[in-house]
Order: sequence, then structure tokens, then C-alpha cells
Amino acid sequence: MNTHARPPESKQSMPTTLAHAIAPLCTLLEESKALYTALLSQIHARRAAIRLADFARFALLGEEESRCVARLAELDRARAEAARTLAVRVGAGPTATLGDISSRLPADLRARLDALRDGLRALIEEVRRESGVVRQAAEQLSAHMAGILQSVHSALAHANVYSRGGRIAVGANVLSSLDIRS
Repeated sequence: MNTHARPPESKQSMPTTLAHAIAPLCTLLEESKALYTALLSQIHARRAAIRLADFARFALLGEEESRCVARLAELDRARAEAARTLAVRVGAGPTATLGDISSRLPADLRARLDALRDGLRALIEEVRRESGVVRQAAEQLSAHMAGILQSVHSALAHANVYSRGGRIAVGANVLSSLDIRS
């Protein structure tokens, strides 16, 4: 008799029920939802920074947003893996969507997964929409600033000659003087 053999793991420690099997996926969806909510707040703050033309704040928020998006990418990879694992478990195949997986779950688990999926989907759409607004506002502000710079540049230009692109072409400033005393 082998007295050094490990005792078999208890059934409680193994994810034997669907409720245990779905838990990691639900946790990832909840974390993603929280991060998308934070991202939406950052987008609103960037919009306010554009409104105030606060470029330092805009850049800082952009860095925070990049970190948030990187974390969302990590969560998305983990979510895809958890969904694949659960899909195989419920017999839906490794490429099944959350909807396909949900349709094979008992009603209570289906309702939970559907609520998380639908809430996250709506939040993602709102982030996309708001992000597009901020992108458009940033482009307009950039064009406005470029126009101001062009106006200042043309006011300081001495040649007042237009290039093919329709902008005032400025070569090197020529500083000359005439000595009229001699």
C-alpha cells in the first residue's frame, strides 16, 4: 500500500457545476464593465479638457486612457479564453459566441450572462460614440490651432507669396539694411 499517495481532491474544490464554471467569465465581464465605465469617465474628462484647450490635462488623460485600454485588451484575451473553456464545457464548440454559450445554460445562469453581456455591449457602444466625438473635437481644435499658426506665420512673412498648397510660402527671413551715411 502506498502511504505517500496524495488523497484525491474533493469535489467541492473542482469546478464541477456550471455555476462554478461560469464564475470566471462573469468576473471578467464585470471587471471589463468597470474598466469601460472608467474609460468613459476619462473620455468625458478629455472632452472637457478640449473644451478648455487644456493640452497638458488632455495629454495626461490620454496616457491614463492608454493604460486603461491596455488593461482592457488583457481582460479581453482572458475573457476569450474563459469563453472558449465554457463553450467546450457546455458543448457549444470553441468558437461559440457568448449568445451561443448562454443559450445552452440553465435559465438563472443564462439571465446572469445575458445581463452582463448586454450591459457591457451597451457600454462599449457608448464609449465608441463618445470617443468619436472627442476625436472629432480634437481634430477640429487641431485644425483651428493650425489656422491660427498660419495666420500668425503669414502676418510675419515678408514675401506674401503663396505656394502650390495655398499657403504663404516663407523662405529665410532676409534682414538687410542700407547705410546711408557714407
